[in-house]
Order: sequence, then structure tokens, then C-alpha cells
Amino acid sequence: MRSNERLSVMTLFVLGASGSALASIALGESFIVRDGQPQAEIIIAEKPARMTKLAAGELQTYIARITGAKLPITTKPSKDAPVRIHVGKSAHTDRLKLSVEGLTHGAFRMASGENWLALLGPDRDFTPVEPWGRSRSPADTERMNRAWDEVTGETFYNPFHSLYMYYMPSLEVWAFDDRGTLHAVHEFLRSLGVRWYFPGELGEVVPKTQSIALPNVNRTVRPDFAVRNLVWFYQFLSTSDEDLLWRLRLGLHNGHDVVGITQSVHGMKYVHRRTEMKKAHPEYYAVWRGKRATDHKDSGAPCLSSEGLFQRHVKYVRAVFDHFGEPMVSIDPVDGYSAQVCECDLCKDKGTPERGQDGAMSDYVWGYVNRVAQEVYKTHPNRMVCGLSYGAYRLPPEKIDKLSPNLALRISPRRMSFHDREARKQFEQLLQAWLAKLRSKAVFTADRFLYNWPRTAETGLPVYYPHLVAEDLRSLKGVSMGEMVECYEHRRPDEYPWDAVAVTHLGIYVTSRLWWDADQDVDTLLEEYYTGLYSPARKEMKAFIEFSEANWPRMAKEAEPIDTALKLLAAARKAAGDTVYGKRIDRLVECLKPMHQLRARLAKGRENVTEARALRRSRADFKLDGKLDDAFWPERRFSLSDVETGRPPKHGAAFCVAWGDDDALYVGIRCEEPDTKNLNATATKKDDEGILKGDVIELLIETQVHSYYRIAVAPSGAALDADLKDARVNTRWSSGAEVASHIGDGFWSVEVRLPAAGDTAHEDDPQNGLAGRTPSITYPWHLNVCRRRVRGDTTELSAWSSTGKRDFHDVRKFGMVWVK
Repeated sequence: MRSNERLSVMTLFVLGASGSALASIALGESFIVRDGQPQAEIIIAEKPARMTKLAAGELQTYIARITGAKLPITTKPSKDAPVRIHVGKSAHTDRLKLSVEGLTHGAFRMASGENWLALLGPDRDFTPVEPWGRSRSPADTERMNRAWDEVTGETFYNPFHSLYMYYMPSLEVWAFDDRGTLHAVHEFLRSLGVRWYFPGELGEVVPKTQSIALPNVNRTVRPDFAVRNLVWFYQFLSTSDEDLLWRLRLGLHNGHDVVGITQSVHGMKYVHRRTEMKKAHPEYYAVWRGKRATDHKDSGAPCLSSEGLFQRHVKYVRAVFDHFGEPMVSIDPVDGYSAQVCECDLCKDKGTPERGQDGAMSDYVWGYVNRVAQEVYKTHPNRMVCGLSYGAYRLPPEKIDKLSPNLALRISPRRMSFHDREARKQFEQLLQAWLAKLRSKAVFTADRFLYNWPRTAETGLPVYYPHLVAEDLRSLKGVSMGEMVECYEHRRPDEYPWDAVAVTHLGIYVTSRLWWDADQDVDTLLEEYYTGLYSPARKEMKAFIEFSEANWPRMAKEAEPIDTALKLLAAARKAAGDTVYGKRIDRLVECLKPMHQLRARLAKGRENVTEARALRRSRADFKLDGKLDDAFWPERRFSLSDVETGRPPKHGAAFCVAWGDDDALYVGIRCEEPDTKNLNATATKKDDEGILKGDVIELLIETQVHSYYRIAVAPSGAALDADLKDARVNTRWSSGAEVASHIGDGFWSVEVRLPAAGDTAHEDDPQNGLAGRTPSITYPWHLNVCRRRVRGDTTELSAWSSTGKRDFHDVRKFGMVWVK
């Protein structure tokens, strides 16, 4: 937190002290509460803003919880009150010459005098612009879209369709109401020792004292980051009052005055989402696998060479600026738009696959985004548009020297991966590369606390990394204008019976405090956390969290660190006893139950694991024809053995592996076959599950973040890919693999190119892309290459790594692959 005095509230925190934490800097003998009796009244304007009223209520509530004294709230000061607490701007603060002029993004003032204290900041009430969505009902969607059509003369989707989600009826406030005064009140309460670590009273620390002295304070506090936004994965605002209040008490700011209300990412979908647009202009949509992608993510995937789509996109952006008055509009493509470049004649050669998983569509996407930005700039030079560094267009474009001056960038640091120092270095290099292209220098970051999401490998693990958060936010201070953090919380106990916030709350809390002051000491924050939230188990919880922070990446793969973590947690639970502290730890114990199951599986270990190094190769040297006769392929071959006995099979097979400079795994397999005329190819079409009944090659792949995938290829070249996570067969998933087969004299062979889609692919677009990054000796992939040969009633099974049974699917037996 910054102030004109650089006075850290944390230095004033005296938890459990007999007097007020601010008593040492009190003004003479003036008190807000003395010996449990109120000595002050809370004064607000005659017509206060919504957030001002909430702030006054918060101050009254917590003063009462701290001291037992309830301070009255009034608009007219009484003559006999010793101290007046002015909450929010009013005629009284005007007479004190306390201005909030120039305070933005939630900034506030705290000032005091001989018998008064003022806590105030800008509190403008938000008024939504019509038309906007008032419910999720189809009828209301129809109403607001038709009204939007009258404004635009087009069939765009109304970007304010979900505005109702941002109104909090129980609190009678909008998420877009300015709330500088509320931040001032919460800062004052923090100075008294109050902390809000997670939602509800169980997550609060409220010290007890009989007296609170009137402080001597004169501070103006401004945040280091303008945008401080937290969103839940399934809903932008939680439904319970305790969750809503927790978000407010964290000092968040949606950033509506900077990035706009609803236009943060993937904003292009509003141009082409409507059914009417799809029917009238199918040429606006990408051709994927020979068909127009009108159903992708319900919005459709755009053809970025369509001139008509471009013109309508520009018209849409201008309409949002002119009608809704938004300061910024997102113009990047729909979510999941990273599978492939449109196949139409205008687009098909615009991809850059040689740039790998993060750059295969960079010039294609950013060429379009920059063109839209330039056109909008002609009419609205004082407004901004925003593009997203994401998926296959995460890298900056190579064919654009400088981006349009009105173009801002949203980029994800993927902070969770920064325990791998190479990952942090790569992000720093990526950010610098973008800044070199970005005329506006307007950067926003987006991160995630999704590690307890059921789709991730880290479900049920104690994933803590507060020091990485602090390190990164310090480096982004003065560079990034703010951040949106996406979180996953469990609200469906029948399906996910644990509470992810039991772990994630610490990361959220630390991040929210550092958004205000990135330079503050994170260890001081943590020491307060251990003492305040776990008092009798302070030492034990500190040991547990510090061990978890250092070792959680190992826990996904090794039993030993899980054993240690569980022992430390058990010791903390014992130390806490039958107290509120124990109840807090119980939430964590419940959340981490999946660790026991993971530990049991890991304890069995991988047995007799074989290894293969994938040598680096240039894609330019590769020709996909199934023949394995290119110099691209390494000479080293790995033989398949009988899946049960490990002995040489009757009909031999071998494979080789390479890693392309396009971030793809290449696998070539040759199957010896004396009777190629009678190959049992039971499928000729893609994704025909009948492929598994005949002659087939199967690749079973476990990456660093996902377990596991299957790619099956028949002699005909037909392929089937499936996601087999958690023993479920998801054939809707598409790997993006390129496959070719060849039938030769006495053999048949297959070549497979399998692009890695990055660590977050299973989150960004679960139905597309193989989630994972380049395998290394430290973070390898695990693989089994298997062959099924079927002749009548005889089925011969062989595999690179034998399982000891007539079944390929034993993850513990997968061999290890890494890139050299």
C-alpha cells in the first residue's frame, strides 16, 4: 500500500493487545470507544452513495464486535458526541477541506483532527445504460438483443447481457459502484487488527479490546494496480452474502473505469454469436475439417479473412463506444480459438506452425486484431481496444513492427508454473517482446487459482506459492495496469465434496494485499496469517505451508512429500484442539482428502520404466507420408515386446521419437507384417471406434499436467483420439494430431505428429489440444506405444513397456520420454 507517509498499517497490527492498535499514536485523550462505552458517532451525507452506506454499516458492525460498543450512524452531528467519524464525502468533510479530487481506482483518504476522524474516497453510484440483461431467461435475452438491434441496425449480441450478475441485491450495491470510502473503512479496521482471510466469520480475525483511541493520521492511499479483479470460474459473483462481502473487504476493483464493464476478453464473439448472423453470413465463420465452424463454443469461430466480418466488427466496436460509453472493448477471438487456422483459400496459408504451440496463429490473429484497432482508431483515438496473448497466438506477431497506438494487451504470467525458474524467465522474455511491439504500453495481466479444479492434476494438493506471487507482482508494478484472477470454488457438494477456497484463500488474500502495495514484505503478511488464523497451531501450520510451498510440484508424482505434508497437517490439527482454529484446519483437511488416494497410487510407483530420448528436429525436414524414410527420423529404434511376458512378439514392431521445433512430438512406428494383403483395417474414417477391433497402433500419453490420452491409428490411416482422464472415455476431445500410414512390402508403418498445446490447454479448451509442454528429464512425459494384430480369433498384443497382463492401460508401466 502506498501513502504520502509510507506508513504501513501492518506495522500497527498488535493482535490481542489490551488496547487499540492505534492507541500509541492517539490524539491526546480522545477515544472512539473507551472502557466499552461509545465516545463517537458515525456521520454520513444526507443522501449518501450506496457504498457509503455500506461502509458506515461495516464500521459500526466491527467496532461493536471489537469493543461491544455500537456507534450511532447519523447525518447530523450531535453536540455532545466527543468524537465525530466522517464516513464518505459530505458537507461536513467539505468544511474540513477534505477533497477526494484526483483519487481513482478505489484510492482514498484517512485524516484526523482534535475531535474527528474522516474516512473517505470517491463513491459514485453506477447507473446501467439500456439495454441490459436483467436475467438469464430466453425471453429477456430476446428483449435486450432486439433493443440492441435498434441501436446498431445489426444482429450483434448485446455485451451487457449478463449485467444482472453484477448486482448484489442482498447488499443493494453494484459491483461497479465506486467504493473509495469502503476501502478507507476497511483499512482503518485492518489497523485495529481485523483480517478477512476467507469468506464468513470462520475466516475472520477480530481482536477484542475495551478502548479504541482516536488516531493521529493523515494519509492518501493509492493502489499499485488499477484493476484488481477476482472472478469465480463458473460465476462472476458468488451467491452468498459472506462471499460477496469478502470480495469487497479484500479491496478489489473491477476496473470498469479502465477496461470497461463486460469487455475483458474474447469480445469478438459478440459480433458473430447470434443465430441470425450465422444464417445470414456463413462466410464469416472458419472452415475446420471441411465445415463452417458455426457451433464452436456456441458462438462460432471466425474466418479472419472475411471482409464482411471485419467491417461488422469495426461497426460493433464503435457502437459499444458510442452507446455504452465503454473506455475499452476486447476485440480478440472467441475462447478456444487456437485449434487451427481457417482452411478457406484466403486463410489456409496464413498460419505459422513453425513457431510452435504458442505462435502457430500469431500473425494470423494479431494481423486481424491490429487491423480492427487501426480502423477504430480513425474515429475513436481516445478509446482503447484490447487483444489477448493466448494459446496459439501467445507470441507477438513477427510481421507487425509496431501495433496500433490504441491497442492494449492482456497476458497471463501463469504464475503457478514459476517454481520452474525457466518458465519465469520465458514469461519475462515474452513480456519484453510484447512491450517492444506495443505502442500504447498498456498491459493487463490475467492469472488463475484453478489448481483445485477437478480437471487439473493438482486437485486436492496443498498448492501454495505466495513468494512467487510477491516476486512477480513486484516486477509488474509500473508495467501492468492491473489484473484479473480467475478462481475455482466448489459449490456443488454432491459432485465435489471439498472446498477449494480452503487452500486458495491464502493466495487470493496475499495477491489482493500486494495489488495495493507490491513492495510490502510478504513474510510479514504470512506471519500475521499464521498467528491470527491458527494461533495455538501457528508453528505447525507455518511448517506445513512452507513445506507445501517448496514441495507441492513433487506431490503430484511422489509419495514421500505427501507423507511429510500429511504428518505436518496432522500435527497442526492436534495443536489446534477443539477450537475455532481447529475448525479452520478441518476445512483444509477435508479439501486435501484426495491426497490420500493419490498417495496410495504413487506408493505403488512406476515399475521397470523404460526410457527414450526424443532428439530435436526441424519440421522443415519432415514429410508426413507414413514411410519413415526421412533423415528427420533418428536411427535409434525402440522395440515392442509381448504385453504379458515381455518376450519378443511373433510379429515384431519398433518405433522412433523426435521433438520438432514446432513444439510437437513425432512418433514413427513400423510393424512387420508378412501378410499385408489381409491387414485387418476395421475403420477408414476418423473417430470410428471400430478401429480398436482390428489391426491398430495405440499411443498412450501422460503429460506433466494430464493423465492420460489415447491416439489410435489403423493401417488405413484412420485415427481415433480420446481423453481417458479418470477412466472416462471422452472421444469428443481432439488431439490435433496429423497422421499418415503406409503399406510396404512385408510391413506397414505410421507417422504421427502430435502438437503440444501448453500446460493450460485442458483449462482453456478442454475438448481440443494435448495439454502439456516440452518434456524434460525433470518434467517428462510418459508414453506407451502399443500394437494390436488381429487375425480371426487370434489377437496378438505387444507394447514398448509390457504391463504383465493382456491390457495396455496401466499408467504405472508407461515409459518415460524427454527431449534432448
